[in-house]
Amino acid sequence: MNALPAPLLRMMDETPLGVVAPVEVGAGQEDLRAWAAARGWSVLTSPPGPGARGWLWCPARRSALRQLGAEHQQALFVRPQDLVAGAEQWEALPGAPEAWREEVRQTFGAWPAARAVLGRVAASAGTLPAVPELPRDPQVQVLLAPFWPPPTLAAPAARLATAVLVTPAVAAALEVPSEALDELADGGWLWPAPGGWFFPELLRRGLCPVAAPGLAQAAAQALLDAGHEEAALSTLAGAEAWEAHLTLLAQGARAGHGEANLRARLARVPPTWRQAPPALYLAGLLARSSGDLAEADALYTRALEGLHPALLPTVHNARGVVRAMRGQTEAALADFEVATGGQGVTAGEANQNRALLLIQTGRHAEAERSLGRAAAAFRAAGDTPREVRSLETLGGLQFGRGLLREALVPYAKALDLQAGSPHDAAMTHLNLSEVQAALGEFAGAEGHIDEALALIGEGDAGDAAGWAQRAQAVLALHRGQPGEALRWLGKILTQDRTLRAEAALLRARAHRELGEGTQAAEALSGARQLGLRADLEAALQGQGDLDAVVTAAREEEARLELATALLHRGAADDLTEALHLIRTHDYLPLLASRAAGRLVEVARDPETRALFPLRVQALGPLRVQHAGRSLNLADFPTRKSAALLVALALAERPQNRETLAERFWPGAKNPLASLQTALYHLRSTFGTALVSTERGQLSLLFPVHSDLLELREALRGTNPARLAELLRPLTAPLSAFPDLPTELPEEREQAERLLHDALRTHAAAQPEGDVRRRDALRALITADPLDLDSRQDLIRWHEGHGEQDAADQERRHLEQARRTLEDH
Repeated sequence: MNALPAPLLRMMDETPLGVVAPVEVGAGQEDLRAWAAARGWSVLTSPPGPGARGWLWCPARRSALRQLGAEHQQALFVRPQDLVAGAEQWEALPGAPEAWREEVRQTFGAWPAARAVLGRVAASAGTLPAVPELPRDPQVQVLLAPFWPPPTLAAPAARLATAVLVTPAVAAALEVPSEALDELADGGWLWPAPGGWFFPELLRRGLCPVAAPGLAQAAAQALLDAGHEEAALSTLAGAEAWEAHLTLLAQGARAGHGEANLRARLARVPPTWRQAPPALYLAGLLARSSGDLAEADALYTRALEGLHPALLPTVHNARGVVRAMRGQTEAALADFEVATGGQGVTAGEANQNRALLLIQTGRHAEAERSLGRAAAAFRAAGDTPREVRSLETLGGLQFGRGLLREALVPYAKALDLQAGSPHDAAMTHLNLSEVQAALGEFAGAEGHIDEALALIGEGDAGDAAGWAQRAQAVLALHRGQPGEALRWLGKILTQDRTLRAEAALLRARAHRELGEGTQAAEALSGARQLGLRADLEAALQGQGDLDAVVTAAREEEARLELATALLHRGAADDLTEALHLIRTHDYLPLLASRAAGRLVEVARDPETRALFPLRVQALGPLRVQHAGRSLNLADFPTRKSAALLVALALAERPQNRETLAERFWPGAKNPLASLQTALYHLRSTFGTALVSTERGQLSLLFPVHSDLLELREALRGTNPARLAELLRPLTAPLSAFPDLPTELPEEREQAERLLHDALRTHAAAQPEGDVRRRDALRALITADPLDLDSRQDLIRWHEGHGEQDAADQERRHLEQARRTLEDH
């Protein structure tokens, strides 16, 4: 009984039905039979009949398992691993030294029959054979005889035993008929394994005591083609095909595999092969892994002499990495250049390594091309994770160089490849959000943040959530909302040094834009590690040299930082160059910054002026924005100067000078002089001439964007979603020019008519029973208290929802409105 492992004995004692023995040869069937006989159970050679209990069935073939009836599916199915002897059972081998016994267990112990076979050897031998020689020992060969396949399968089995993993492709490479493979598997000589089949190790070596190197190489190639690299290496080592083994080992080995792993791989190689070029390369990897870079360089150099051509790119790439780490930049680049001529992953790694080194040396355009080639090589090799890494690096490089439109492309490609990696996809969405925010595409930036948050999940309090909060702050700053940016930055809690520095830099900028110099300087102290961007912020705060920042930005090809620095330095040539950069690369948020007012000085043609639209808010309190300035009515020198500007902004054609003068200054001694004074005030307020006065006609020199124009376009285009967006918040009273009621009566009347039409169209578009319809009707009535039809619609809405008190109250308002109309 002690021959069976204790856990298996417990399971068999508890089964009420019966036991199915493994099909695999040498899987402890004799011990199972002895257990069944001792218990008084039947030992069957055919499947149990209906209602049978207390049986052990030992099927002779795997295919026989299909004959088992459904009522016996609850039987205990014993698997070979259930019968593997534990360490304590191997300790019971008589006459065997502990070291020999442990080596035997490690090498052959996964086969249950191995303990019985080798126990006999240990009990009878005067001098124990060395463990590697055991499969060739005559006594072992005799003891293995009960486990041999029949003579008709002996030759095919011997050929297949060359390989540690058997697949149909391996069988074909070894010229073994598929029928023989099926027979060996069905009869239990071949055991199932992930991806194929295998012989138990002692049986495999007994079947093939001396493997033919040619057969081993054919089997190894078939295994390698199917992705079974370790099985291929073991097959070659078993056949002592060391040249092929070393070549294959060198192709897949990397310093990142770790010192222990590399030592184990080298230890497998006989001493006589340690000076072969592939072995020298492996020794170089080990030297690098242990930190001896000089020795690694020397070993790689020696390995290149006489190396197989297929390995040359791999070794050049490895030597390039070591030389880069030693500061030998040009030598490293030369190695990487050679390595890029390789194939697959090696070419991708070489191009990636070359690009990273080129970035460090400021050769960014070359680096971009190298990253593109790296992504292509990884794509061709089917290595999607590294392809994504190259694309992300390329996007980051282009963003850092201010090539925002270009950066969108690799980021978008990376995103397409990250469907199964939510965290990585979320970070790419945040990268895309930052790019689009810098382009002024705020809706797109918001969309990417929303996508990232959905992937991160609400419960994620880690750094991914912190990066999302940073993205919100970036977007707020580009929108000119520093207070909102600080709110988001205050939510970031992280130990990530990079994220903390990035948040500190944004915090410094937000405080600076709010005029809070002390807080800005304090925040900046936590961001000094960020290089040029931190230096730029320091210069904008007055703590650094703006000239030095301009020089550094040119050297680093950091176009966005260069444009920002030039804009703030503000010399005539600076402004011309800054404007060129902004127009070329779409840095539109810079045109809305406070410093953008200086750029208007160089906006001398209609195409350039189109970059600086005048934005007029007519619904609600007056607000005018232009080139980074934002003015309310109180910021204008006079109410009439503000009214004149709005009248010109909303006019669809140039206005006669005399007509405007008489309209706004009808009682003045010299209306034209008053008009001229107002134009002077406007120029002083905005820092540039806004109005053209050619041929007695006045018109704005800059294009106009206004909420009234947008409302008219949405109404004409019957765009309900855009209309709803423009009319928010619906619960607040909407009115046109409430702070210029007497100065702009005509514009106000037209605007109120437009607003009323928009509110009516919006209300009509809402679902009949939806609360949005109620809110829209209320907004419509607020804008026009004498709109009787809308009041009647609101009464019906309340009645439809059973809100009788509210309906009665609205009836009273309706009657009051009717009396008002009758009185007039």
